Amino acid sequence: MSCLALHDSARLLLTCYSIVRVIFRDESKMKILTVLILCFVSVAAAEDFKLINGKEYKNATVSRVEPDGIVLLTSAGISKIYFDELPKEMRERFHYNAMKAAAYSAQEDARQNAYQQQQEQLRRKVAEQATRYWTGQDPVKTQKGSPQLPAAAVADRGQQVEVITHGAAVDITKHLAPGNVTIVDFYADWCGPCKQLSPSLEQMANADPQVALRKVDIVNWNTAVAKQYGIRSIPQVNVYNRGGNLVGTVVGVNVEEVKRYIAQAKTGG
Repeated sequence: MSCLALHDSARLLLTCYSIVRVIFRDESKMKILTVLILCFVSVAAAEDFKLINGKEYKNATVSRVEPDGIVLLTSAGISKIYFDELPKEMRERFHYNAMKAAAYSAQEDARQNAYQQQQEQLRRKVAEQATRYWTGQDPVKTQKGSPQLPAAAVADRGQQVEVITHGAAVDITKHLAPGNVTIVDFYADWCGPCKQLSPSLEQMANADPQVALRKVDIVNWNTAVAKQYGIRSIPQVNVYNRGGNLVGTVVGVNVEEVKRYIAQAKTGG
């Protein structure tokens, strides 16, 4: 933290102390405790992080510390920074332990492998149901008794909005909408900025027949799809033109920039 930041923090603490003195004469100890908590949270709220490769994250807040790195919240979204990317003093600050980090990574990999196997079994089951449906062997019935297409079959019919993976590796090029502009949204259910952006993307796809939305749920930072596409910050939006070429990438909640890339993609990119 810079000297200027420390100076500002000290001034804020003195201000908090003055407030506490005033409250002490009139209010309960609970209110004093609340003010102190708010003051310390404000002091430790946002700062700049610089990686050993020179990349910087401005006005970032540490939302979570994991054994192998820290998760930062910035105006652009949520980012995972691994400890091997941080300078020594930052590793020491967050009590980095190489053995614990390796064990954590191994545990996450094992958990993700189990999840992928579960998803693969589910995909095979859906595919088998779809095959039986189309061959007339085992039509899927609704509650009223009418046939209903399996989810996989519906997806193949060209939905404008479709989640194409939940953490597993995926070839995005196979899910682009031929002849249309395709938006690929990398997100996670626990990502607040992603939830903020998602309705705008879905509205674009639903309102414009020339635009399709494909959503990639990274699940967490250690999944195969996150590693496959080098996803370090979410939300991230890739915009592809009618020919399947990447026109641009938008990191963070920036609807106007996404719209600009869509307009560019429609004219050929």
